[in-house]
Amino acid sequence: MLNYPHVALDFMNRDHQEFDALRDQLLESLNQSPLDLDKLDARLDDLLDHTRHHFAEEESRMQAAQFPPYPMHKGEHDRVLADMTTQMEAWKRGRDAEALKNWLKKDVGNWFVNHVNTMDFITAAFIASRS
Repeated sequence: MLNYPHVALDFMNRDHQEFDALRDQLLESLNQSPLDLDKLDARLDDLLDHTRHHFAEEESRMQAAQFPPYPMHKGEHDRVLADMTTQMEAWKRGRDAEALKNWLKKDVGNWFVNHVNTMDFITAAFIASRS
């Protein structure tokens, strides 16, 4: 489990917990021998679907609240979804478990903690103040 703060919106906190749990499940699956490729593929798809849904909900709420830095936050979402898609396609082509594990542990973990601590924390506070 990653160490990140709660934010001012419950839906974001629930989604963050689910994202963290999905990431942990993937890492656990990558430590099993032999690897269950179908299970890994399904969990990766779940992580991508969850992330798309979460970002869409956040973006809808930011637009409704007229959040001034919306374009910057949306751009970060777009960049992350593109990276996730690229990494998942690379996994399905090469089945490099170490590369996938490294990406999930380091890149995804570091991005997630930083994103929640900065963009999501500020965004949630702004939207909550408008409710």
